[in-house]
Amino acid sequence: MSLYRTWRPKSFADLVGQDAVVRTLTHAIESGKLAHAYLFSGPRGSGKTSAAKILARCIDCVNGPTAHPDNTCENCVAMLSGTAMDVLEIDAASNRGIDEIRALRDAVKFAPSSMRMKVYIIDEAHMLTKEGANAFLKTLEEPPAHAVFILATTEPEKLPVTILSRCQRYAFRRISIPVMIERMREIAGHEKIAINDAALAAIAYRADGGLRDALTMLEQAAAFADGEITTATIELAFGSTGRNFANTLIDAVLAREAATMLRTVEEASDGGADMQVLIRSLIANFRNLLVAKVDPALLARDLAPEDAQRATERAQGVGNPIIVRALRVLSDSAQLARTGGNPRLELETGLLRLILEEGEGSVAPVGRTTAVEKAAQAAQAPSALVIPSVAKRSRGTEETLAPAKGSAAPVGRPAAVEPEPEPAAPTASALVTSTGPITIQKLRAAWMNIRGKVEHERPPLRVPLSGAMVEAIDENSVVIKLRSKLDVDILKEHVALLEKAIHNVLGADLKVRLEIGAMPAPQSAPDETVQFEPPTETADELFGYANERIK
Repeated sequence: MSLYRTWRPKSFADLVGQDAVVRTLTHAIESGKLAHAYLFSGPRGSGKTSAAKILARCIDCVNGPTAHPDNTCENCVAMLSGTAMDVLEIDAASNRGIDEIRALRDAVKFAPSSMRMKVYIIDEAHMLTKEGANAFLKTLEEPPAHAVFILATTEPEKLPVTILSRCQRYAFRRISIPVMIERMREIAGHEKIAINDAALAAIAYRADGGLRDALTMLEQAAAFADGEITTATIELAFGSTGRNFANTLIDAVLAREAATMLRTVEEASDGGADMQVLIRSLIANFRNLLVAKVDPALLARDLAPEDAQRATERAQGVGNPIIVRALRVLSDSAQLARTGGNPRLELETGLLRLILEEGEGSVAPVGRTTAVEKAAQAAQAPSALVIPSVAKRSRGTEETLAPAKGSAAPVGRPAAVEPEPEPAAPTASALVTSTGPITIQKLRAAWMNIRGKVEHERPPLRVPLSGAMVEAIDENSVVIKLRSKLDVDILKEHVALLEKAIHNVLGADLKVRLEIGAMPAPQSAPDETVQFEPPTETADELFGYANERIK
Protein backbone atom coordinates (compact mmCIF):
# COMPACT_ATOMS: atom_id res chain seq x y z
CA MET A 1 0.00 0.00 0.00
CA SER A 2 1.25 3.50 -0.81
CA LEU A 3 2.83 5.53 1.97
CA TYR A 4 0.20 8.25 1.85
CA ARG A 5 -2.54 5.64 2.35
CA THR A 6 -0.65 3.74 5.03
CA TRP A 7 0.04 6.95 6.94
CA ARG A 8 -3.33 8.65 6.36
CA PRO A 9 -4.30 10.42 9.61
CA LYS A 10 -6.76 8.40 11.71
CA SER A 11 -7.45 11.08 14.31
CA PHE A 12 -7.29 14.83 14.58
CA ALA A 13 -4.07 14.46 16.58
CA ASP A 14 -2.41 12.97 13.48
CA LEU A 15 -3.62 15.75 11.13
CA VAL A 16 -0.50 17.92 10.82
CA GLY A 17 -0.34 21.56 9.82
CA GLN A 18 -4.05 22.36 10.35
CA ASP A 19 -4.17 23.42 14.00
CA ALA A 20 -6.95 26.02 13.56
CA VAL A 21 -9.25 23.54 11.81
CA VAL A 22 -8.57 20.81 14.36
CA ARG A 23 -9.19 23.12 17.32
CA THR A 24 -12.50 24.42 15.94
CA LEU A 25 -13.88 21.01 14.98
CA THR A 26 -12.80 19.45 18.28
CA HIS A 27 -14.54 22.18 20.27
CA ALA A 28 -17.71 21.89 18.14
CA ILE A 29 -17.92 18.12 18.70
CA GLU A 30 -17.22 18.32 22.43
CA SER A 31 -19.83 21.06 22.90
CA GLY A 32 -22.45 19.22 20.83
CA LYS A 33 -22.65 21.95 18.20
CA LEU A 34 -22.38 19.88 15.04
CA ALA A 35 -23.52 21.55 11.84
CA HIS A 36 -25.49 19.84 9.09
CA ALA A 37 -23.08 20.90 6.29
CA TYR A 38 -19.34 21.57 6.17
CA LEU A 39 -17.10 22.84 3.39
CA PHE A 40 -13.40 21.93 3.57
CA SER A 41 -11.35 23.95 1.07
CA GLY A 42 -7.61 24.19 0.46
CA PRO A 43 -4.72 23.06 -1.75
CA ARG A 44 -4.28 19.45 -2.77
CA GLY A 45 -2.73 17.10 -0.24
CA SER A 46 -3.47 19.34 2.73
CA GLY A 47 -5.75 16.84 4.51
CA LYS A 48 -9.30 17.79 3.48
CA THR A 49 -10.55 14.29 2.70
CA SER A 50 -8.69 12.82 5.67
CA ALA A 51 -10.34 15.38 7.98
CA ALA A 52 -13.75 14.55 6.47
CA LYS A 53 -13.26 10.84 7.21
CA ILE A 54 -12.04 11.58 10.74
CA LEU A 55 -15.11 13.77 11.34
CA ALA A 56 -17.36 10.95 10.09
CA ARG A 57 -15.80 8.56 12.61
CA CYS A 58 -16.15 11.19 15.35
CA ILE A 59 -19.87 11.35 14.60
CA ASP A 60 -20.60 7.61 14.19
CA CYS A 61 -18.11 6.00 16.59
CA VAL A 62 -19.90 3.68 19.02
CA ASN A 63 -18.54 5.83 21.85
CA GLY A 64 -19.46 9.07 20.09
CA PRO A 65 -20.09 11.68 19.20
CA THR A 66 -16.51 12.19 20.34
CA ALA A 67 -13.49 14.20 19.21
CA HIS A 68 -11.33 11.10 19.81
CA PRO A 69 -12.75 8.06 17.97
CA ASP A 70 -11.21 4.79 19.14
CA ASN A 71 -10.83 3.39 15.58
CA THR A 72 -11.38 -0.11 17.02
CA CYS A 73 -15.17 -0.36 17.42
CA GLU A 74 -17.20 -2.05 14.70
CA ASN A 75 -18.41 1.27 13.27
CA CYS A 76 -14.90 2.76 13.06
CA VAL A 77 -13.50 -0.45 11.54
CA ALA A 78 -16.26 -0.44 8.91
CA MET A 79 -15.56 3.20 8.05
CA LEU A 80 -11.80 2.63 7.88
CA SER A 81 -12.28 -0.31 5.53
CA GLY A 82 -14.80 1.57 3.37
CA THR A 83 -17.67 -0.87 3.96
CA ALA A 84 -19.89 1.36 6.11
CA MET A 85 -23.29 1.71 4.43
CA ASP A 86 -24.15 4.91 6.24
CA VAL A 87 -20.98 6.80 5.31
CA LEU A 88 -20.84 7.45 1.57
CA GLU A 89 -17.92 9.05 -0.21
CA ILE A 90 -19.03 10.53 -3.53
CA ASP A 91 -16.71 11.78 -6.27
CA ALA A 92 -18.42 14.87 -7.70
CA ALA A 93 -16.18 14.73 -10.77
CA SER A 94 -17.98 11.59 -11.98
CA ASN A 95 -21.35 12.15 -10.23
CA ARG A 96 -21.86 15.77 -11.14
CA GLY A 97 -25.13 15.87 -13.04
CA ILE A 98 -28.70 16.49 -12.04
CA ASP A 99 -29.65 12.79 -12.23
CA GLU A 100 -27.00 11.74 -9.71
CA ILE A 101 -27.96 14.55 -7.34
CA ARG A 102 -31.64 13.58 -7.59
CA ALA A 103 -30.71 10.01 -6.63
CA LEU A 104 -28.75 11.33 -3.64
CA ARG A 105 -31.66 13.56 -2.65
CA ASP A 106 -34.04 10.59 -2.68
CA ALA A 107 -31.65 8.32 -0.73
CA VAL A 108 -30.91 10.83 2.02
CA LYS A 109 -34.51 10.69 3.20
CA PHE A 110 -34.10 7.16 4.56
CA ALA A 111 -32.82 6.69 8.09
CA PRO A 112 -29.33 5.21 8.65
CA SER A 113 -29.24 1.40 8.65
CA SER A 114 -26.91 0.77 11.61
CA MET A 115 -25.12 3.95 12.65
CA ARG A 116 -26.10 7.11 14.43
CA MET A 117 -26.14 9.36 11.37
CA LYS A 118 -25.72 9.29 7.61
CA VAL A 119 -22.59 11.12 6.49
CA TYR A 120 -22.08 12.15 2.84
CA ILE A 121 -18.53 13.12 1.87
CA ILE A 122 -18.62 14.89 -1.50
CA ASP A 123 -15.10 15.20 -2.90
CA GLU A 124 -14.16 17.70 -5.64
CA ALA A 125 -17.45 19.48 -5.00
CA HIS A 126 -16.60 22.29 -7.41
CA MET A 127 -17.11 19.83 -10.29
CA LEU A 128 -20.90 19.82 -9.79
CA THR A 129 -22.75 21.16 -12.80
CA LYS A 130 -24.92 24.24 -12.44
CA GLU A 131 -28.04 22.11 -12.68
CA GLY A 132 -26.70 19.58 -10.19
CA ALA A 133 -25.79 22.30 -7.72
CA ASN A 134 -29.26 23.84 -7.99
CA ALA A 135 -30.89 20.46 -7.41
CA PHE A 136 -28.69 19.99 -4.33
CA LEU A 137 -29.57 23.34 -2.74
CA LYS A 138 -32.81 22.44 -0.96
CA THR A 139 -31.44 19.22 0.48
CA LEU A 140 -28.29 21.01 1.66
CA GLU A 141 -30.32 23.77 3.31
CA GLU A 142 -32.84 21.56 5.09
CA PRO A 143 -31.49 18.01 5.29
CA PRO A 144 -33.08 15.36 7.49
CA ALA A 145 -31.93 15.41 11.11
CA HIS A 146 -29.95 12.20 10.56
CA ALA A 147 -27.80 13.54 7.68
CA VAL A 148 -24.51 15.46 7.60
CA PHE A 149 -22.84 16.68 4.41
CA ILE A 150 -19.09 17.30 4.14
CA LEU A 151 -17.95 18.94 0.91
CA ALA A 152 -14.26 19.01 -0.02
CA THR A 153 -12.83 21.15 -2.82
CA THR A 154 -9.61 22.75 -4.04
CA GLU A 155 -11.51 25.54 -5.82
CA PRO A 156 -14.28 26.94 -3.57
CA GLU A 157 -14.63 30.02 -5.78
CA LYS A 158 -16.24 27.81 -8.45
CA LEU A 159 -19.08 26.80 -6.15
CA PRO A 160 -22.30 28.86 -6.28
CA VAL A 161 -22.66 31.39 -3.48
CA THR A 162 -25.95 29.72 -2.57
CA ILE A 163 -24.06 26.54 -1.62
CA LEU A 164 -21.27 28.40 0.18
CA SER A 165 -23.76 30.25 2.36
CA ARG A 166 -25.31 26.98 3.57
CA CYS A 167 -22.06 25.45 4.83
CA GLN A 168 -19.65 26.05 7.66
CA ARG A 169 -16.38 26.80 5.89
CA TYR A 170 -12.97 25.55 6.99
CA ALA A 171 -9.91 26.73 5.05
CA PHE A 172 -7.03 24.26 5.02
CA ARG A 173 -3.60 25.83 4.68
CA ARG A 174 -0.57 24.74 2.71
CA ILE A 175 1.53 22.61 5.03
CA SER A 176 4.67 24.51 5.96
CA ILE A 177 8.09 23.26 4.88
CA PRO A 178 9.42 22.57 8.42
CA VAL A 179 6.27 20.64 9.39
CA MET A 180 6.43 18.60 6.19
CA ILE A 181 10.11 17.79 6.71
CA GLU A 182 9.47 16.67 10.29
CA ARG A 183 6.55 14.45 9.25
CA MET A 184 8.54 12.84 6.43
CA ARG A 185 11.49 12.28 8.78
CA GLU A 186 9.16 10.48 11.21
CA ILE A 187 7.64 8.30 8.49
CA ALA A 188 11.04 7.54 6.91
CA GLY A 189 12.30 6.39 10.32
CA HIS A 190 9.37 3.98 10.77
CA GLU A 191 9.69 2.70 7.18
CA LYS A 192 13.50 2.26 7.46
CA ILE A 193 14.14 4.72 4.59
CA ALA A 194 17.62 6.29 4.74
CA ILE A 195 17.40 9.92 3.69
CA ASN A 196 19.27 13.06 4.76
CA ASP A 197 17.71 16.38 5.74
CA ALA A 198 18.78 18.14 2.54
CA ALA A 199 16.92 15.54 0.46
CA LEU A 200 13.85 15.88 2.71
CA ALA A 201 13.92 19.64 2.12
CA ALA A 202 14.26 19.13 -1.64
CA ILE A 203 11.14 16.91 -1.62
CA ALA A 204 9.22 19.37 0.58
CA TYR A 205 9.91 22.28 -1.79
CA ARG A 206 8.77 20.22 -4.78
CA ALA A 207 5.56 19.16 -3.00
CA ASP A 208 4.49 22.82 -2.70
CA GLY A 209 2.53 22.41 0.52
CA GLY A 210 0.95 19.01 -0.27
CA LEU A 211 1.97 16.25 2.14
CA ARG A 212 0.42 13.57 -0.06
CA ASP A 213 2.66 14.64 -2.95
CA ALA A 214 5.66 14.64 -0.62
CA LEU A 215 5.01 11.09 0.60
CA THR A 216 4.51 9.88 -2.97
CA MET A 217 7.88 11.34 -3.96
CA LEU A 218 9.53 9.90 -0.84
CA GLU A 219 8.25 6.46 -1.76
CA GLN A 220 9.43 6.82 -5.37
CA ALA A 221 12.86 8.07 -4.28
CA ALA A 222 13.22 5.09 -1.92
CA ALA A 223 12.49 2.72 -4.80
CA PHE A 224 14.95 4.58 -7.04
CA ALA A 225 17.84 4.96 -4.61
CA ASP A 226 20.57 2.44 -3.94
CA GLY A 227 21.48 3.41 -0.41
CA GLU A 228 20.90 6.74 1.32
CA ILE A 229 18.69 9.25 -0.51
CA THR A 230 20.50 12.52 -1.18
CA THR A 231 19.71 15.67 -3.11
CA ALA A 232 21.56 14.14 -6.08
CA THR A 233 19.15 11.19 -5.91
CA ILE A 234 16.17 13.57 -5.94
CA GLU A 235 17.58 15.43 -8.95
CA LEU A 236 18.10 12.18 -10.83
CA ALA A 237 14.68 10.79 -9.95
CA PHE A 238 12.58 13.90 -10.59
CA GLY A 239 14.77 16.21 -12.70
CA SER A 240 16.14 19.63 -11.86
CA THR A 241 13.83 22.28 -10.43
CA GLY A 242 16.34 25.09 -10.85
CA ARG A 243 16.49 25.88 -7.12
CA ASN A 244 20.28 25.70 -7.01
CA PHE A 245 20.53 27.64 -10.26
CA ALA A 246 18.26 30.33 -8.81
CA ASN A 247 20.52 30.79 -5.79
CA THR A 248 23.60 31.04 -8.04
CA LEU A 249 21.85 33.57 -10.29
CA ILE A 250 20.87 35.78 -7.36
CA ASP A 251 24.46 35.77 -6.09
CA ALA A 252 25.67 36.70 -9.59
CA VAL A 253 23.14 39.54 -9.88
CA LEU A 254 23.99 40.98 -6.47
CA ALA A 255 27.70 40.68 -7.22
CA ARG A 256 27.17 42.37 -10.64
CA GLU A 257 28.76 39.48 -12.52
CA ALA A 258 26.98 39.40 -15.86
CA ALA A 259 29.23 36.75 -17.38
CA THR A 260 28.64 34.38 -14.45
CA MET A 261 24.91 34.96 -14.79
CA LEU A 262 24.93 34.07 -18.51
CA ARG A 263 26.98 30.94 -17.90
CA THR A 264 24.59 29.83 -15.14
CA VAL A 265 21.56 30.28 -17.40
CA GLU A 266 23.33 28.25 -20.07
CA GLU A 267 24.10 25.47 -17.56
CA ALA A 268 20.48 25.47 -16.39
CA SER A 269 19.26 25.22 -19.98
CA ASP A 270 21.69 22.41 -20.77
CA GLY A 271 20.58 20.64 -17.59
CA GLY A 272 16.96 20.61 -18.76
CA ALA A 273 15.63 23.24 -16.33
CA ASP A 274 12.36 24.86 -17.38
CA MET A 275 13.14 28.55 -17.91
CA GLN A 276 9.67 29.68 -16.84
CA VAL A 277 9.96 27.67 -13.64
CA LEU A 278 13.41 29.19 -13.09
CA ILE A 279 11.99 32.71 -13.47
CA ARG A 280 9.28 31.90 -10.90
CA SER A 281 11.93 30.47 -8.58
CA LEU A 282 13.93 33.70 -8.87
CA ILE A 283 10.83 35.75 -8.07
CA ALA A 284 10.19 33.57 -5.00
CA ASN A 285 13.79 33.98 -3.85
CA PHE A 286 13.74 37.77 -4.21
CA ARG A 287 10.42 37.80 -2.38
CA ASN A 288 12.07 35.86 0.44
CA LEU A 289 14.80 38.51 0.63
CA LEU A 290 12.16 41.23 0.97
CA VAL A 291 10.34 39.28 3.69
CA ALA A 292 13.66 38.71 5.48
CA LYS A 293 14.24 42.46 5.61
CA VAL A 294 10.73 43.17 6.89
CA ASP A 295 10.21 40.28 9.32
CA PRO A 296 12.58 37.26 9.15
CA ALA A 297 10.26 35.21 11.38
CA LEU A 298 7.75 35.00 8.51
CA LEU A 299 10.19 32.85 6.51
CA ALA A 300 9.88 29.99 8.97
CA ARG A 301 6.74 28.72 7.25
CA ASP A 302 7.95 28.85 3.66
CA LEU A 303 11.57 27.75 4.04
CA ALA A 304 13.65 25.09 5.73
CA PRO A 305 15.53 26.52 8.76
CA GLU A 306 18.92 26.63 7.02
CA ASP A 307 17.38 28.28 3.92
CA ALA A 308 15.61 30.88 6.07
CA GLN A 309 18.92 31.67 7.79
CA ARG A 310 20.70 31.97 4.43
CA ALA A 311 18.01 34.32 3.08
CA THR A 312 18.24 36.50 6.21
CA GLU A 313 22.02 36.79 5.93
CA ARG A 314 21.88 37.56 2.20
CA ALA A 315 19.20 40.23 2.68
CA GLN A 316 21.36 42.23 5.09
CA GLY A 317 23.53 43.55 2.28
CA VAL A 318 20.75 44.31 -0.23
CA GLY A 319 18.69 47.50 -0.38
CA ASN A 320 14.91 47.44 -0.60
CA PRO A 321 14.81 49.36 -3.94
CA ILE A 322 17.01 46.71 -5.55
CA ILE A 323 14.72 43.88 -4.42
CA VAL A 324 11.54 45.70 -5.47
CA ARG A 325 13.02 46.49 -8.89
CA ALA A 326 14.12 42.87 -9.33
CA LEU A 327 10.60 41.66 -8.53
CA ARG A 328 9.14 44.10 -11.07
CA VAL A 329 11.61 43.25 -13.84
CA LEU A 330 11.36 39.48 -13.32
CA SER A 331 7.55 39.64 -13.17
CA ASP A 332 7.61 41.38 -16.57
CA SER A 333 9.96 38.66 -17.87
CA ALA A 334 7.63 35.94 -16.59
CA GLN A 335 4.65 37.59 -18.30
CA LEU A 336 6.48 37.95 -21.60
CA ALA A 337 7.68 34.34 -21.41
CA ARG A 338 4.08 33.17 -20.92
CA THR A 339 2.69 35.21 -23.80
CA GLY A 340 4.78 33.64 -26.52
CA GLY A 341 8.25 35.04 -25.98
CA ASN A 342 11.45 33.04 -25.73
CA PRO A 343 11.65 32.19 -21.99
CA ARG A 344 15.43 31.95 -21.94
CA LEU A 345 15.86 35.25 -23.76
CA GLU A 346 13.37 36.97 -21.46
CA LEU A 347 15.22 35.62 -18.41
CA GLU A 348 18.65 36.71 -19.65
CA THR A 349 17.39 40.12 -20.78
CA GLY A 350 15.69 40.74 -17.44
CA LEU A 351 18.79 39.80 -15.44
CA LEU A 352 21.03 41.90 -17.68
CA ARG A 353 18.72 44.85 -17.11
CA LEU A 354 19.17 44.40 -13.37
CA ILE A 355 22.95 44.30 -13.71
CA LEU A 356 23.64 46.86 -16.43
CA GLU A 357 20.87 49.44 -16.53
CA GLU A 358 21.06 52.67 -14.59
CA GLY A 359 18.21 53.98 -12.53
CA GLU A 360 16.76 53.96 -9.05
CA GLY A 361 17.14 50.55 -7.49
CA SER A 362 19.58 49.30 -10.10
CA VAL A 363 21.91 46.57 -8.96
CA ALA A 364 24.94 47.67 -10.93
CA PRO A 365 25.41 51.27 -12.03
CA VAL A 366 27.67 51.10 -15.05
CA GLY A 367 29.27 54.54 -14.50
CA ARG A 368 27.75 56.22 -17.56
CA THR A 369 25.87 59.48 -17.72
CA THR A 370 24.40 60.88 -20.88
CA ALA A 371 24.70 64.54 -21.84
CA VAL A 372 21.05 65.17 -21.05
CA GLU A 373 21.38 63.54 -17.62
CA LYS A 374 24.41 65.74 -16.82
CA ALA A 375 22.57 68.83 -17.97
CA ALA A 376 19.60 67.91 -15.79
CA GLN A 377 21.85 67.29 -12.79
CA ALA A 378 23.58 70.66 -13.31
CA ALA A 379 20.24 72.42 -13.60
CA GLN A 380 19.00 70.84 -10.36
CA ALA A 381 22.09 72.06 -8.41
CA PRO A 382 21.88 75.90 -8.16
CA SER A 383 24.72 76.08 -5.63
CA ALA A 384 27.18 74.24 -7.85
CA LEU A 385 30.28 76.32 -8.56
CA VAL A 386 32.07 74.09 -11.04
CA ILE A 387 30.66 72.63 -14.25
CA PRO A 388 32.50 69.39 -14.97
CA SER A 389 33.90 68.74 -18.40
CA VAL A 390 32.04 66.29 -20.57
CA ALA A 391 33.74 63.78 -22.83
CA LYS A 392 32.51 63.43 -26.39
CA ARG A 393 33.28 60.60 -28.75
CA SER A 394 32.82 61.60 -32.40
CA ARG A 395 34.29 60.42 -35.69
CA GLY A 396 36.97 58.33 -33.93
CA THR A 397 38.44 61.30 -31.98
CA GLU A 398 38.15 62.38 -28.35
CA GLU A 399 37.11 65.99 -27.64
CA THR A 400 36.57 67.63 -24.30
CA LEU A 401 33.97 70.31 -23.72
CA ALA A 402 35.52 72.73 -21.22
CA PRO A 403 33.29 74.77 -18.95
CA ALA A 404 32.32 78.15 -20.28
CA LYS A 405 34.54 81.03 -19.32
CA GLY A 406 33.41 82.59 -16.07
CA SER A 407 31.14 79.67 -15.19
CA ALA A 408 33.27 78.67 -12.24
CA ALA A 409 34.35 80.93 -9.40
CA PRO A 410 37.99 80.80 -8.20
CA VAL A 411 38.60 78.68 -5.14
CA GLY A 412 38.37 80.66 -1.92
CA ARG A 413 36.46 83.58 -3.51
CA PRO A 414 32.69 83.82 -3.07
CA ALA A 415 30.87 83.51 -6.36
CA ALA A 416 27.84 85.45 -7.35
CA VAL A 417 24.78 83.28 -7.77
CA GLU A 418 23.59 83.69 -11.31
CA PRO A 419 20.00 83.07 -12.37
CA GLU A 420 19.39 79.43 -13.19
CA PRO A 421 19.10 78.99 -16.96
CA GLU A 422 15.89 77.58 -18.34
CA PRO A 423 16.22 73.95 -19.43
CA ALA A 424 16.66 73.39 -23.14
CA ALA A 425 13.73 72.10 -25.14
CA PRO A 426 13.72 68.34 -25.74
CA THR A 427 15.29 67.11 -28.94
CA ALA A 428 14.41 64.29 -31.26
CA SER A 429 16.82 61.95 -29.44
CA ALA A 430 16.08 62.73 -25.78
CA LEU A 431 13.36 64.08 -23.51
CA VAL A 432 13.83 65.15 -19.88
CA THR A 433 10.80 64.49 -17.67
CA SER A 434 10.15 64.79 -13.97
CA THR A 435 11.22 61.18 -13.58
CA GLY A 436 14.50 61.63 -15.44
CA PRO A 437 15.72 61.73 -19.02
CA ILE A 438 13.90 59.56 -21.54
CA THR A 439 16.30 58.84 -24.38
CA ILE A 440 15.57 57.00 -27.59
CA GLN A 441 17.91 54.26 -26.39
CA LYS A 442 16.06 53.89 -23.10
CA LEU A 443 12.71 53.78 -24.90
CA ARG A 444 13.96 51.09 -27.28
CA ALA A 445 15.37 49.06 -24.38
CA ALA A 446 11.97 49.17 -22.66
CA TRP A 447 9.96 48.51 -25.84
CA MET A 448 9.55 44.77 -25.19
CA ASN A 449 8.08 45.48 -21.75
CA ILE A 450 5.76 48.11 -23.25
CA ARG A 451 4.68 45.65 -25.94
CA GLY A 452 4.11 42.97 -23.32
CA LYS A 453 1.74 45.16 -21.31
CA VAL A 454 -0.26 46.10 -24.41
CA GLU A 455 -0.42 42.52 -25.70
CA HIS A 456 -1.48 41.26 -22.27
CA GLU A 457 -4.55 43.52 -22.37
CA ARG A 458 -5.17 43.13 -26.15
CA PRO A 459 -3.64 39.83 -27.40
CA PRO A 460 -4.74 40.45 -31.05
CA LEU A 461 -2.38 43.47 -31.19
CA ARG A 462 0.60 41.12 -31.08
CA VAL A 463 0.61 40.85 -34.91
CA PRO A 464 0.83 44.57 -35.79
CA LEU A 465 3.20 45.23 -32.88
CA SER A 466 5.58 42.48 -34.00
CA GLY A 467 6.71 44.74 -36.85
CA ALA A 468 6.70 47.99 -34.89
CA MET A 469 9.90 49.99 -34.41
CA VAL A 470 10.57 52.97 -32.16
CA GLU A 471 11.89 55.57 -34.59
CA ALA A 472 12.39 58.77 -32.62
CA ILE A 473 11.30 60.99 -29.75
CA ASP A 474 9.96 64.27 -31.11
CA GLU A 475 9.26 66.85 -28.39
CA ASN A 476 6.52 65.23 -26.26
CA SER A 477 5.72 62.40 -28.65
CA VAL A 478 7.26 59.16 -29.78
CA VAL A 479 7.29 58.13 -33.44
CA ILE A 480 6.57 54.45 -34.05
CA LYS A 481 7.10 53.01 -37.52
CA LEU A 482 4.86 50.17 -38.75
CA ARG A 483 5.07 47.84 -41.71
CA SER A 484 1.85 48.74 -43.47
CA LYS A 485 -1.17 51.01 -43.51
CA LEU A 486 -3.24 48.10 -42.17
CA ASP A 487 -1.08 47.92 -39.05
CA VAL A 488 -1.41 51.68 -38.60
CA ASP A 489 -5.20 51.52 -38.93
CA ILE A 490 -5.40 48.70 -36.37
CA LEU A 491 -3.22 50.45 -33.79
CA LYS A 492 -4.87 53.86 -34.26
CA GLU A 493 -7.78 52.62 -32.18
CA HIS A 494 -5.43 51.62 -29.34
CA VAL A 495 -3.07 54.60 -29.15
CA ALA A 496 -4.29 55.38 -25.63
CA LEU A 497 -3.34 51.86 -24.55
CA LEU A 498 0.18 52.34 -25.94
CA GLU A 499 0.54 55.69 -24.18
CA LYS A 500 -0.64 54.14 -20.92
CA ALA A 501 1.90 51.30 -21.23
CA ILE A 502 4.72 53.79 -21.88
CA HIS A 503 3.70 55.74 -18.79
CA ASN A 504 3.56 52.57 -16.65
CA VAL A 505 7.00 51.38 -17.76
CA LEU A 506 8.93 54.66 -18.01
CA GLY A 507 6.83 57.10 -16.00
CA ALA A 508 6.71 59.50 -18.96
CA ASP A 509 3.61 61.03 -20.58
CA LEU A 510 4.39 60.70 -24.28
CA LYS A 511 1.97 60.96 -27.18
CA VAL A 512 2.23 58.16 -29.73
CA ARG A 513 2.45 59.02 -33.44
CA LEU A 514 2.13 56.16 -35.93
CA GLU A 515 3.82 56.21 -39.32
CA ILE A 516 4.33 53.76 -42.16
CA GLY A 517 7.67 52.34 -43.27
CA ALA A 518 11.22 52.52 -41.94
CA MET A 519 13.24 55.71 -41.85
CA PRO A 520 16.92 56.12 -40.95
CA ALA A 521 17.62 57.63 -37.56
CA PRO A 522 18.13 61.41 -37.73
CA GLN A 523 21.75 62.54 -37.90
CA SER A 524 22.78 65.65 -36.03
CA ALA A 525 25.01 68.23 -37.64
CA PRO A 526 28.67 68.00 -36.57
CA ASP A 527 28.66 71.39 -34.85
CA GLU A 528 25.15 71.34 -33.34
CA THR A 529 24.34 68.57 -30.90
CA VAL A 530 26.82 66.30 -29.20
CA GLN A 531 25.80 62.65 -29.47
CA PHE A 532 26.81 60.21 -26.74
CA GLU A 533 26.88 56.44 -26.91
CA PRO A 534 24.61 55.16 -24.12
CA PRO A 535 26.15 51.73 -23.41
CA THR A 536 29.77 50.76 -22.92
CA GLU A 537 31.45 48.20 -25.11
CA THR A 538 31.15 45.65 -22.31
CA ALA A 539 27.37 46.01 -22.16
CA ASP A 540 27.12 45.70 -25.95
CA GLU A 541 29.21 42.57 -25.93
CA LEU A 542 27.10 40.99 -23.18
CA PHE A 543 23.78 41.69 -24.88
CA GLY A 544 25.22 40.43 -28.16
CA TYR A 545 26.42 37.30 -26.44
CA ALA A 546 22.96 36.66 -24.98
CA ASN A 547 21.31 37.03 -28.38
CA GLU A 548 23.88 34.77 -30.08
CA ARG A 549 23.33 32.07 -27.45
CA ILE A 550 19.60 32.12 -28.08
CA LYS A 551 20.11 31.74 -31.85
